[in-house]
Amino acid sequence: MAKIEHFAIYAKDAPALKDFYVDAMGMRVVLDSGGNPPGYFLADDGGMAIEIIGRPPGECGTNQRWICHLAFWVDDFAAERAALEARGMVFEMETLVDNDTFRTGFFNDPEGNRVQIVWRSRKLDS
Repeated sequence: MAKIEHFAIYAKDAPALKDFYVDAMGMRVVLDSGGNPPGYFLADDGGMAIEIIGRPPGECGTNQRWICHLAFWVDDFAAERAALEARGMVFEMETLVDNDTFRTGFFNDPEGNRVQIVWRSRKLDS
């Protein structure tokens, strides 16, 4: 069974939004991208995470490619992908990643919502 791993959101000021969720909601930073724009994964004690993606400078809209998606952790990426494809789900080829530490793919659910399946060698909450 897949488990919800994270939900991704944009932020004009990602460090400030990260601080809000840490200070006000008790989340903890489990991954800091160290990039520009910055990105963070914040986890709760139940294993659920929020991905905060810094809005790139000069970008005024929301890049739906990276945010507003529901991500599910799967134990066997290849098997889950095959099962979803058997249900008619079509994966985005340009966002597929499959290596020893990270496997992920995006598709749209039957209502058009963006969904991600993901496997990591190290879970976000560990």
